[in-house]
Amino acid sequence: MKAQLSRRTFLQGCTGFAAAAALRGFGITNLRFDADAPHLHMAPSTPQQPPANRDLLVLIFVRGGLDGLNLVVPFNTSSADRQRYYTTLRPTLNVPAPNANAARKAIDLDGRFGLHPDAARGASGVAVPNGHASDRGGLYELFQRGDLAIVEACGSPDITGSHFDTELYVDLGGKQNQGGWLARYLDAAGEPHDALAVAPQWGVPPSLLSQTGRSAVAVPDPEHFGPQWRTRDWTAHEDAATLIAAQRALLEPMYQRGGDFIEAVGQSALQNYDMLRHVLETTYTPAAIYLTDDSHVADYGSLGHSLQTVAQLAKSSLSNPLRVATIDVGGGYDTHDNQGLLDWNGNSRYPRLITNLANNIKAFCDDMNDDEAWRGRFVVVMLSEFGRVLYQNDSGGTDHGAGNVMLVAGSHGNIRGGQLYGEWPGLTNFGFNDGLHITTDYRRVLADILTARMGIATPQINDAIFPGLNYTSGLGIGAAR
Repeated sequence: MKAQLSRRTFLQGCTGFAAAAALRGFGITNLRFDADAPHLHMAPSTPQQPPANRDLLVLIFVRGGLDGLNLVVPFNTSSADRQRYYTTLRPTLNVPAPNANAARKAIDLDGRFGLHPDAARGASGVAVPNGHASDRGGLYELFQRGDLAIVEACGSPDITGSHFDTELYVDLGGKQNQGGWLARYLDAAGEPHDALAVAPQWGVPPSLLSQTGRSAVAVPDPEHFGPQWRTRDWTAHEDAATLIAAQRALLEPMYQRGGDFIEAVGQSALQNYDMLRHVLETTYTPAAIYLTDDSHVADYGSLGHSLQTVAQLAKSSLSNPLRVATIDVGGGYDTHDNQGLLDWNGNSRYPRLITNLANNIKAFCDDMNDDEAWRGRFVVVMLSEFGRVLYQNDSGGTDHGAGNVMLVAGSHGNIRGGQLYGEWPGLTNFGFNDGLHITTDYRRVLADILTARMGIATPQINDAIFPGLNYTSGLGIGAAR
């Protein structure tokens, strides 16, 4: 039978579109208007700060395809690998082994793998040209103190040669899924629909797209947090304040007319806006030095600023505490040509990319650990859509590959760090796209953390968060509560 569209339903839909447009102006995005959404019937709750039953999850998505082979260097995984890496595959694009007679060389992790030296800036014995105040040992220091786990040969079973397809499939948690996996995680955890999820950047990524009416907040510029109408680009500060007040005066009466879904979402969005504005207008002094200087990074300091924003929000004792933050990292990780290697005086592209990740992840962990309430209560996961081809090309770069490294950083024993995980496939046989064979589904790493630290049960992984994964057990990275 053909469905009939009532006048009320039609008007609700039109109002929904208008509400979505209005909320987006206030930085509240990615809403699905569904009058039957189950969360509308939930009793309001006041979560503890931080949430008592799960860790804060911070996802760093390096978009572009990080060359993980030169970040975590297989200098001694086998004699065959060693010969191929240093002689056949990357004769001029390799990181010297820890025992090499070179000023800049890999830093030994376990006798098999070593870290790129710019992932260990500030560690004892590491040569650091072009030093910076944020050089505090980077990833190496986290690994040494047991707060960093490294997983080799990770990837998506839905990998293609396209950044855009593979990134989307990773965000969705599988190509057949609808909505983002982070939004489904919050649903499975039973978090209220207005649970704070933040993307400290322009735009909310697909991983937070919700099919159940959840909202997510984009915070592109904490120093000028507020409506992101295009008029702000040419409006004086004092005039912008008047414009914001006028916009608010239009929105509030619209959302206070009743208790239907649209009104409820609008009221919740404005409450979150007020809460965040109060925090972000307060001066924040981080307990660690983030790397945001253009002399050392290629993303205009975006990652450092974004991680600092996450720390500020997390430590602000919000009535609606931060549950999830996700950050997209750019700045040139798609290294098809002129990739660079170790040299800060010539082509410093790759050293800058690695320094950006290592110094800022370390700074974030130190900043959070400075607050006793957050020690052992946060997990940072870094991934990329795919790795690079095993061999260098004729343009001094590497093309799209397959398997890659994943990083999991924690604090005070909430993860089992100081170890390398995953099944190393070796370099003698090529995987998809002539990249590293994928031996660990990236979702298995995420499921490991979700079940150990976030209170998620295995059936919820397979039925809701990552349908089709058939997850049975993790790698043992997350320490069970």
